Amino acid sequence: MQKRMGMTIGLAIMIMIALTACGSGTESAGGKTASEGGKAALILSVQEATPFYEALERKFEAKYPDIDLTVQAYKQAGEQWKPGEMEEYKKSINTALLSGQGPDVIEMNSLPIGDYVAKGQLQDMDSLLSEDTSIQKENLQVNILEATRVNGGLYAIPGGYSLRAFIADGQVLKDAGIAEKTWTWQDFAEKAKTLTQGKDKGVAMAEYPPDMLMQEMTVDNYETYVDTTAKQAKFDSPEFVALLHQVKQMYDDGVMTAESAGPGKQLFYSTVLFEPADVIKVPHMYFEHPMLMQKPHQPEQSGTMRIVPSSQFGIRANTAVPDEAWKLISFLLSEEVQKLPEHSGFSLLKSVNEEKLDEIQKQVADGSYKLPDGTTVQAEDEEFVRFGQMLDTVDQFSQLDGKVIAIVGEESLAYFSGQKSAEEAAKLIQNRVTTFLNE
Repeated sequence: MQKRMGMTIGLAIMIMIALTACGSGTESAGGKTASEGGKAALILSVQEATPFYEALERKFEAKYPDIDLTVQAYKQAGEQWKPGEMEEYKKSINTALLSGQGPDVIEMNSLPIGDYVAKGQLQDMDSLLSEDTSIQKENLQVNILEATRVNGGLYAIPGGYSLRAFIADGQVLKDAGIAEKTWTWQDFAEKAKTLTQGKDKGVAMAEYPPDMLMQEMTVDNYETYVDTTAKQAKFDSPEFVALLHQVKQMYDDGVMTAESAGPGKQLFYSTVLFEPADVIKVPHMYFEHPMLMQKPHQPEQSGTMRIVPSSQFGIRANTAVPDEAWKLISFLLSEEVQKLPEHSGFSLLKSVNEEKLDEIQKQVADGSYKLPDGTTVQAEDEEFVRFGQMLDTVDQFSQLDGKVIAIVGEESLAYFSGQKSAEEAAKLIQNRVTTFLNE
């Protein structure tokens, strides 16, 4: 079977896949789709062709010579998404799933997983994972898997992930007495006002517009304001209106600013750790003595680092090749794949993360580890220990829609600029999000 790895698949082809069985295969006696040569045909649908998927296809077929894996990509690696194309892509996948045909394994990034689960279009992989003896369960970052469950089931497994972290100036905060596991944004504002008193103390966070902060707070509390299953929004609630007022007050008080504060004038940063190397590199780019912290949060929420999957994979519920599909998912969780140079993000395997962090720790100890600007890092062993402890407790994740977050940013800006009241802005957000959820 001719390979199509890296080929851009237009909307018409995606729909054709939905309406027909695998065009290059035939139905075998056992009901499975067979490729030329009698191999089981397995299709993985992804958004973009990347070197990782090229390596995955090559290594998977080497391990399973009786399976013909075809990776179908909507876009070439690095190809720009034109306006409207993402919606076309989503519609093509929806059409494929509704038809009962289409790809066997799907990269779920940007797709409405909750909707697919509600319609019974994805397979719950919980029992498959439990029964797979090739996977060492004690080596899995189980808290990541638990956090990404949908309606209690394991319908999409992350292939890799980044972490949204909150980093502070450890030198300034070492005697601040912050109870980070329970502190709220109100606690943050009060503590920041104390720590930034005086003309040389700077601000808590700089270059951080209020609409951006509102977006991040919404992401952190997405399920509080959006019920994706019921397609209901709760942005006109008194709690959200109060949050708008609270954010504006922090800027009015000078705790936060959209302007630059200058070097050494900022106490906190909200940033992303894309891979293990960033555990030391990123915090030390901001502070000489950085400290990873839990982010301020609502009492009913968690302030741990937030999980940002770099990829998620699901199995179509009525695939003709369920065993082969799970073999691919299981292979994605193997050290062989998780250690690939082309693999991005943190690993779901503790051993892979620990190996990379141990190497960085050795480099720091012998003085060979340097920041991008060439400076040597003085990092304490405690930083590695603390990150490991925080990684094991990560539980913040939401299956969210970026369009909802964009609406919050757009309409809250009208309040922060003085054009509308908080109540008016909240109502506009409510109306727009409700319309979007029910489209």
